Amino acid sequence: MKNTIEVLRRIYLIGIIFFTSCLTSLAQKTGVMIMAHGGGPQWNALVTKAAEPLAKGYPVSIAWGMADPVTLQRSIDELESKGVTKIIAIPLFISSHSEVIRQTEYLLGLRDKLADPPMAPMDHSGGSHQMSGMGGSSMHRSQADHAAELKPLKFKVKLIMTHALDDDPVVAEILRDRIDELSSDPSRETVILVAHGPNSEEDNRKWIASLESLSGKIQKLQEVKSKGFKQIFSVTVRDDADKAIFDQAKEQLRALVRQAGEFGNVIVVPVFLSSGGREQAVAERLKGLAYKWNAKTLLPDSRLTDFLNESVYQALKK
Repeated sequence: MKNTIEVLRRIYLIGIIFFTSCLTSLAQKTGVMIMAHGGGPQWNALVTKAAEPLAKGYPVSIAWGMADPVTLQRSIDELESKGVTKIIAIPLFISSHSEVIRQTEYLLGLRDKLADPPMAPMDHSGGSHQMSGMGGSSMHRSQADHAAELKPLKFKVKLIMTHALDDDPVVAEILRDRIDELSSDPSRETVILVAHGPNSEEDNRKWIASLESLSGKIQKLQEVKSKGFKQIFSVTVRDDADKAIFDQAKEQLRALVRQAGEFGNVIVVPVFLSSGGREQAVAERLKGLAYKWNAKTLLPDSRLTDFLNESVYQALKK
């Protein structure tokens, strides 16, 4: 059954790629800018590999960093130099609810003004991980200089920005399979989805809402296959928040794992894009507690390429 669904999904995606290619050739030349946090060489290589299939049909550039105007402008210039008349900007981030996304929207002319204090650029290029039409690096500057210089970017083409991963069905499929690798008796198992999370309380509520939506989709996928899980909880660890918030998030996670473990088995699953150490910090927080864990992130998985293809397809319909 699973193999049949996979074949049908692939046929559907081949149709999408063919249809979008026809739209592109008939209407305009479209370029794709993938925006990703960036990390070490392994982190970046996984993102680059997920983007490779798109490069067969479109000029593609990757802008590494967190709303970094230098890498964003460089990617836009690269695509414009190839004669594109439209750019589809895809944020390959876990959530749409963050300072990173809002500053990116401002830089791309999708917001009239900054919604948060300017973010200083950081080097997340991870070295020279480039392929034809892909790659990037960041430039170090002081935060004060960055705040003074931060202005909307310059470009001549139409630009459409899609949504981040959020509660996309592809994410639910990947997470369910990650859980399945650890599951033995679903009806007695509590699953806990753990994401990084933002600093602000408002953003965190929206992150949790997306995670809870994913939980519902995961449960439905599981029920089609066999028995549903006993329950699924969603939490954020909020690594970059103030110490008081960080400590509270840590204790909340530990309490949840400890209490759930009194009434059955516990499976903890990281909701992180790519492996880079942050997900291992989750395991560090849970020392001394009983739970199942394999640290697998969303990448590597070919279905992240499906997400990119679907994002392009939906944007071309607009």
